[in-house]
Amino acid sequence: MSLSGALNVGRSALSTHQVAIQVTSNNIANVNTPGYTRQTAKLAALRDQRIGPDLYVGTGVGIDSITRAIDASLNGRLRASTSDGEAADVIKQWLGRVEATFNELSDEDLSTRLSNFFNSWSNLANKPQDIGLRQVVLQAGESVATWLSDVRGQLSGLNADVDDRIKAVATTADGLARQIADLNTQITQTEGGGGGQANGLRDQRDVLLGKLSELINIQTKEQPSGAINVFVNSEPLVTNGESTGIGVRDQIIDGKQVRTLIFQRTDSELPAREGQLGGLATVKTTIQGALDKFDSLANNLIFELNKVHSSGQGLEGVHAVQSGFAVADTTLALSNPDAGLKFDPGNGSFVVHVKNKLSGLTTSTLVQVDLDNLNGDDTTLDDLVASINGIANISANNTAGRLNIATDSDAVELSFSQDSSGILAALGVNTFFTGSDAGNIAVNKNLKSRPSLLAAAKNGEPGDNQTALAIARLETLAVAGLEGVSIKDAYAGLVNDIAGKASTAQSDAEAAASIRETLSAQREALSGVSLDEEAVNLIKSQRAFQGAARVISTVDELLQTVLALVR
Repeated sequence: MSLSGALNVGRSALSTHQVAIQVTSNNIANVNTPGYTRQTAKLAALRDQRIGPDLYVGTGVGIDSITRAIDASLNGRLRASTSDGEAADVIKQWLGRVEATFNELSDEDLSTRLSNFFNSWSNLANKPQDIGLRQVVLQAGESVATWLSDVRGQLSGLNADVDDRIKAVATTADGLARQIADLNTQITQTEGGGGGQANGLRDQRDVLLGKLSELINIQTKEQPSGAINVFVNSEPLVTNGESTGIGVRDQIIDGKQVRTLIFQRTDSELPAREGQLGGLATVKTTIQGALDKFDSLANNLIFELNKVHSSGQGLEGVHAVQSGFAVADTTLALSNPDAGLKFDPGNGSFVVHVKNKLSGLTTSTLVQVDLDNLNGDDTTLDDLVASINGIANISANNTAGRLNIATDSDAVELSFSQDSSGILAALGVNTFFTGSDAGNIAVNKNLKSRPSLLAAAKNGEPGDNQTALAIARLETLAVAGLEGVSIKDAYAGLVNDIAGKASTAQSDAEAAASIRETLSAQREALSGVSLDEEAVNLIKSQRAFQGAARVISTVDELLQTVLALVR
């Protein structure tokens, strides 16, 4: 060992502690930098030098590595909790908007309007000949129809908004995935397969992974090369320096536009279950389900009420009537789905009454409707036209698939009763409501222009109220098409379902936020910069640097002494 060896020890200490001071200074400088991970300079003694038999002496200190204080498992759990929290927040936000659409906390909700509507029929039953009460029924019906149409429009608007949001978030997620793939390439090239790490680039990648986890549920696996592969439910999204891409595919299924998340490269479905995209997918399903239930509610309200109304009579008969719904093929059985009717008629019959206004004489004819799906002779629209044409003083035909029935003279009027098949309501003959769902429901314009046609009677007498009473009872009557519950209860069930899901989303969001805060605190304790700790590290490195400088100074004095002796 020589003075030059001691000088080299001091030199290594100076350079090493300069690096340590720089690492500490960088930590302090980035104390408030989002996504920064605290770095640590790990020191290691240099290889000993042999100076004699069984004698070894140290040769100084060096930097073994500069590492990030990070726990990959903790980061993975934090990203998972982030995905959970973002999904819950999205669901809570959007379902809150859906819930507000129903406006159940006011007196303008559907429950109130339905009650007013059915009560108006009950009031009409007390005075079936009162035109004023008939107007009230029509106004209440218009109120229900308008509300259903308006809310359906708002739900459809929310559905479209969710679709737009899904596309926007998918575009953002696709950009993040591509940036992560690019950083994989940069990290792999920078590190070059060595033992060191490109800490700054890795921090950037972790920030992007955190942002991506806000949008979609991801899992990660680091490769020996330093790249991180990203998966969505075991399906690869980023592999080394390549991204399969995230996009959307629009399709028309059963007449409805369906937007599906896909991997762009393979065109296969992307199974987003958490994150904003997962939350939006859940919201989309919930809103579409609410729309379907809402349409079903309106559909059953229309059909059930029209079945009763079409078999009733007003204060006067009619001279002509045209069905509200067209049949796609007049040669097909009316119960055949390809016939195109929005409602399903059944096997049964109805009665056509033809009244001579001069004599007061009424003839009643039973029209059979064979829809038993036996013997291949089920009733078609052509058959129905032929049957009605066999009734004296009236005639029937079809125009573009619509049934037309008219009296042969103004001295004759017609009406209907006892429809056990529901065919009149299915075709839209003598109905109260027109339309088939919440989007197109409306009060029959013929009734609005002639309230006397509103059917309150069942036996044809002006003072009869049996039809009005039957319609009033529909509010609480079990409906087969609504799984055996009443119209009122079906609506309450729909609203309660939305409210329950919104409440669950609120609880899930709070729970996810708590877990996320806990994991974030754990990560901060491990990876965050503590100014107190860095100040201590800085002092330690400073003192070590000063000690190394004193060693060099001492060796210099000794060298000066040796040189003086040589002279």
